[in-house]
Amino acid sequence: MPNTFTLEAQPNTDIWRKPPVKDIFNAPISRTQPGLLKNFQSARITFWADWTERYDQAGLLLTLDRASGGSGQQRSSPERWVKTGIEYYQGVPQLSAVGCDRFADWHVSPLARKSADGTVTLEVVREGDENGKSIWIYQLILDEEGKVKEKQPMREICWFLADEGEGEGKEWKLEVSPLICRPASGTTELLKVEFKDFVVEWLS
Repeated sequence: MPNTFTLEAQPNTDIWRKPPVKDIFNAPISRTQPGLLKNFQSARITFWADWTERYDQAGLLLTLDRASGGSGQQRSSPERWVKTGIEYYQGVPQLSAVGCDRFADWHVSPLARKSADGTVTLEVVREGDENGKSIWIYQLILDEEGKVKEKQPMREICWFLADEGEGEGKEWKLEVSPLICRPASGTTELLKVEFKDFVVEWLS
């Protein structure tokens, strides 16, 4: 894929699930890289934008669906998903991570630092230790040469890999994409985000 690209999102686009009935998944999805969950190793992306509207967001999106057709519920969205990136909240860009199994679970924290070129780089990585396996979300601080000089942990999501062995490892399908949304309804302007270095690694 090209090293650098621009994506746009219309107003009223979002990815969110909240009880009792809110389930929206109408973000513009493109440049998707699909694979089996059991083979996922990591995903990484760099991006920046001029954020102006509340909940403007960009980053990485990971969606999970069953190869067998689902859990019996009729859904207009993937069964499970994770999104992470920057979200414009309380008038400033914030680091954001959302995990959605049954309903969405949102975490925000201050964007204290950027890379040397003013961009933000995020990485989602499979990890394991004596307690089990999970995915970790990190902000990577890059130097002037684009090398990682600092790795800031943002969030661990333990349920994401829990069912990867179902159906001999073929039941859960994963799609990884750049994320861009503009949930605001009080504007007609598009959100434009500059992305680069979108890389997904799988076991071959």
